[in-house]
Formats: sequence, C-alpha cells, structure tokens
Amino acid sequence: MMVPLEVPLEGVPVRIGLHGFATANPGGTGSANEIRISPHDPDNTYWWGYADSLPDVDPAAGGAAPDYTMRRVLHLVEYVLRHHPEADPQRVYVYGSSMGGAGAMLLGLLRGRHFAYIDARLGQAIARNHRPSRITQLSGWWGAPELDLDGGGGLSAWDHMDLTRALAESSEARDQFLFLKHGKDDPTIHFGATVLPSPRTGESFYQALQSRGVGHFAIWDEGGHGVADPVLGDSWWAGSWAPINGEEATLRRDRAFPAFSYSSLDDDPGIGVGNGKQDWSANAGFAGEVAVAGDTGWDGAIAGALGRFLRWDGASVVDTVDRLQFALRVHAGDGADPPAPGYPSEGDRVMAELPAFVDVTPRRAQAFRCRPGERVAWSFGQDHGEVVAGLDGSVTIPALPLTDTWTILVLRRTLTVIAASH
Repeated sequence: MMVPLEVPLEGVPVRIGLHGFATANPGGTGSANEIRISPHDPDNTYWWGYADSLPDVDPAAGGAAPDYTMRRVLHLVEYVLRHHPEADPQRVYVYGSSMGGAGAMLLGLLRGRHFAYIDARLGQAIARNHRPSRITQLSGWWGAPELDLDGGGGLSAWDHMDLTRALAESSEARDQFLFLKHGKDDPTIHFGATVLPSPRTGESFYQALQSRGVGHFAIWDEGGHGVADPVLGDSWWAGSWAPINGEEATLRRDRAFPAFSYSSLDDDPGIGVGNGKQDWSANAGFAGEVAVAGDTGWDGAIAGALGRFLRWDGASVVDTVDRLQFALRVHAGDGADPPAPGYPSEGDRVMAELPAFVDVTPRRAQAFRCRPGERVAWSFGQDHGEVVAGLDGSVTIPALPLTDTWTILVLRRTLTVIAASH
C-alpha cells in the first residue's frame, strides 16, 4: 500500500492495482495523487478463488469454488478506508491488465457498489471462452467447466465469471463505467474476449455493454499482449480522458453519470469472424504478427473505439427526486489525422461531421430513481420527448444529437393524476 505524503483537504482517490499472471511480487509505484493498493494473487486464481476442498482434495462435482481471492481484495479496500481518513470512498477504482484486467472487470462488476470506475486492459470477460491452456490451469482451482462447482448462490463459478451474464442480471453491474483496451494481434488473450459470444447469454462483451446501456470507453488496435500497435503506438486514443482526476466526465460512486451507447462515432470492431488473412487458432484466435501492420485476421476495423470523444460535465449534474440533468458534448480537441488509410485519428481529433447521434442511459442516480413502467419526459436543446422506464427502472433516450458545444439533457417525471374514490 502506497500513500501520498501530502494530501489535499478533499482527500484522494484509491486505486486497486491487480497484477497479471505469474507475478512473483505485486510491486507498483506510488503517486502523489492517490492511494494505491497492490494485492497479490500468487496462486494465479485469476482474482476469483478456488475450490474449498483444496489443498487436500482436488475439485470434484458437487463441490464449491468460493470467491476467496476477491473477498481478500475487498478486505484490503475496507482496511484502507477504515484506517486512512484521507482516502475518498467515493473515488475508489480498480485497474489491471491481462489476468489483472479480467480481475478488474470481475471485481468492478460483481462488486460494483464499492467502485467508481474500472480500467481493464487485455482481459477476458467470459471465463468459459478462455483459451484451452488457461481453462486447464484454472480447472485446477475452480474445477473443470463441466463440473459446475458452486461459486455462490447456486451459480457455477465459471458462470459467475461470465460478465455478459452479470450485465444482464445485475443493476449493480450495469451502473458501472469501464475503460477497456484490447489488441487484435494479441496471441495470449485474443480479441475474441470482446467479440465472441458467451455460451450462456449469446452476447459478446461489446454487445452486452451496448445493448444494456452500460457506461464504456472501449479501445482496440493491432497491438499484442502489452505490445503497442506498430502504426499508432500506445495511448493514441485520447489526450484528455481522466475520469477520476479530470475536470470533466468525472466518476464518483455517489454521483449520477450518463452512459453512452450506439454512438454514430463508433468504429466497427467486427463480429469475431476471420477476414481471410489468418487461419483460426484455438489459442491465438486470428492474431497476426504484432510487428506486421495490417496482417490481423480479425474482421472489422484494424483499430478503433466505442464511446470515444463523448463527455459529460460532472459539475453540471443535478439529481433530485423530480429532476435529473447533465451537460453533454462531443470533445473535439487536439490530435492528429489518421496515420494511414483505415486507421483512426489520434488524440482528441474528431474526423466525423457533427452532430453525433448517441443513446444516453442515466446511471448511478441517487435521487431520480424510476419505477418500472414510469414515464419520464426529457429535453435536450430544441429536442424533447418521453421515454418509459424498463424493468430495472432505467431509461434510455435514443439518438441524442451531440455537438462540440455543451448542451443540457434534462429528465423530469411525468405526473399522472389519479382520481380518488369517495
């Protein structure tokens, strides 16, 4: 655990950093801006846990594989919040790459009420879709997938770790915001982690985020497992994205935010099939050579993003019983044109004509919470309309026209007068 020497009066965020596979020591560096916790998973349980019969008896049908590792990380978070008053409990977030990326998504979605934000890179979101060698390794901890060891609540551990299922079933998970990064030439956790369907839900992780109206900013390029794209390099996708320490689009557990989906600015990640350049490999998918530009075998755009350039002003949020509002815009800032045909722009350079049309789903509302079937009126500049809350009480305003000028989205309850009988 690393704590800043000087702390502002408002306190500092807390970052939980989850390491990758086979890390002897968690390590990590301190920061003047936040408290950092670096837990250790020396047994490589993928930040979940292991069969309760271990170490004496191997996992077997009828057994259980509880989330021991995840619980231990949560205990560390509780320790920090209890003993360090400078830790801001509303700005706790989780970061990880590879095994750590899977763990960050797992922790941040299955225990979403504890975390403001997820930053997950190169992670698998659907445990049953792991490559064969990883399934063999994890079967030693969780039991083979077909054994369906209980992970809690009568649900198999392997299905607990299907995060398309979590998004479908849990409003706590749907209220989360995720930044994601994957590589189309990653041979270790291949790009199928985002675009191949879950055997349980039939949706890919990208599809689940979009269809459920979950907050996300998802990036892919032709990089490998921690190796940068040969044309774009690293961190090409934004120049101003800072959702915890930034001046806009800031995330807190106790503040509502707008989740963007199906943006007209979105690039095409493909649907998980080949484009003819590479043969399928059970371990590497359609990955090509990282150093060779343009040789990826995955369909869709070589590099791109979902949810890029879209911002809200955290300071603009009004959240009362009768009114919810956000200031929204497309962030068209500094950057560079695409380095070659078929590539995205760099930094915050927006190439498309505006407005961009975007579905908006308010998330994490504190006071403006709706009943299923409740009617909600909305206005956005000159546009206005009415939407109906879904079964989970969420509402989605479709195809809002966002420009590079701040515009206020306002939601109000539609009042219905019911005559009383005498």
